[in-house]
Amino acid sequence: MNKITTILLNFRTLLAAICIGSLCFVVNSCGPSKPTAQVAANNALEVRFNEGKTAYEKEDWLEAIRIFDEIRLQAPTSDYAVNATFLEGMARYNSGTYISAAVDFRAVRRNYPSSPLAPRAQFMVGESYNMLSPRPELDQTYSQYAINEYQAFMRDYSDTYKPLVDSAQMRITDIRNKMARKILLGAELYLKLSSNNSAIVFFNRVVDNYYDTPSAIEAQLRIAEVQYGRKKMKEAQDAVLEFEEKFFTNATPAQRARAHSIKQSLSLK
Repeated sequence: MNKITTILLNFRTLLAAICIGSLCFVVNSCGPSKPTAQVAANNALEVRFNEGKTAYEKEDWLEAIRIFDEIRLQAPTSDYAVNATFLEGMARYNSGTYISAAVDFRAVRRNYPSSPLAPRAQFMVGESYNMLSPRPELDQTYSQYAINEYQAFMRDYSDTYKPLVDSAQMRITDIRNKMARKILLGAELYLKLSSNNSAIVFFNRVVDNYYDTPSAIEAQLRIAEVQYGRKKMKEAQDAVLEFEEKFFTNATPAQRARAHSIKQSLSLK
């Protein structure tokens, strides 16, 4: 930095100090000033936000949603907007309107990415979709949405927001078990319809895509049993060997006994 620049900066600093000093003098000379429009607006927002919190604490979800929605729409850049948006999402979540809750939680992350609430909001998007995840035999679209959102949370916040990481991983595990169970049930249905080839395809899908779930253990064993029942001894033997190599440790005693029974029967052929 050259001398001319330094002088200019010092002059500007001095000028700013003089201006501030003059302003303080004018303000002090004129006595207490009336609240500005901005201060009045902030006071009104604070009052309204507290009304929303009171409604939330009373579990009056509809009233809380109405107030928080009003705040975030009328003052989206205010200090209260991010909290109002998050609490609106929580009110919708608690009232059972999970899709709308997910929209609000997404808005927190999108509009206020640097807010301390952004990590929890991302986690709550996953929670909202998880609440819409149905029984295994039904469509699992929302289950996949939930997994995607939990994975986004773990990707973006695992180092900065660790308290919920374990919860997210546990949710993913539970959902994957459910999705694997759906395919396993489909395979069993194909067997009832005497569509063995389709059943084998579905069992293999469980093993390939959900190898870390209890359903994969059962699916591999069922492949061996079905192939043995079809008198495809080579395929049955391969399936039993794969069961022993990949799943025997985590199999139940009953599953191990079934595998042993198939193996013994194969040795007699």
